[in-house]
Amino acid sequence: MLWPIVLPVQLTFWIMASIVMVATLIATFANRKPEMVFFISTAMAFVAFIPSCAGIMSYLDAKRFGAFQYVTYDEVKDFRVERYLPDSARSITVEKTAMGHRAKYSITKKELREYIDRLWKECGEGSAISRIDFNEGEVVKPDEMEYQFKDLGWLPFSKAIRFHSPVQGDGGGAEYFFDEVSGTAYHRAGYW
Repeated sequence: MLWPIVLPVQLTFWIMASIVMVATLIATFANRKPEMVFFISTAMAFVAFIPSCAGIMSYLDAKRFGAFQYVTYDEVKDFRVERYLPDSARSITVEKTAMGHRAKYSITKKELREYIDRLWKECGEGSAISRIDFNEGEVVKPDEMEYQFKDLGWLPFSKAIRFHSPVQGDGGGAEYFFDEVSGTAYHRAGYW
């Protein structure tokens, strides 16, 4: 759940530590009191840590969250998305957030079914909800899809079929919507 802040905290820590070290070294070579410079620069680093971390996180979030386009699965290069995206997906649009993503892509029904079956074979034993409890293959009403994807401008399918991935103990997993007519799938995935 805290994964989005780990990298900004690490970067901020090492930047601040480097500044303290450089300031102390400069003080040593400039015949100043390195102990005093070390303590003052360390205190300043503590005060500047949270604002610096927020700035770094804002910059990083602009690069790692939002809408992204990919031609094939191989271009995605994000393990959080890759674990819920079929490797046969094409013309992929992914909207990433800190706690999940939503994706739209072209795929055949056979490819999607094989992918879902593989997920359940590999991870289904540890699923918090059994596959039988999901009523896979049921037709979803367009208004339910509209609720989940309207803000992205993705039109709901008139006859969407729903599938599910195994569900992790913390609730992480994916829900897939497939339209046979267009050969398009949407999915939404959550992870903590």
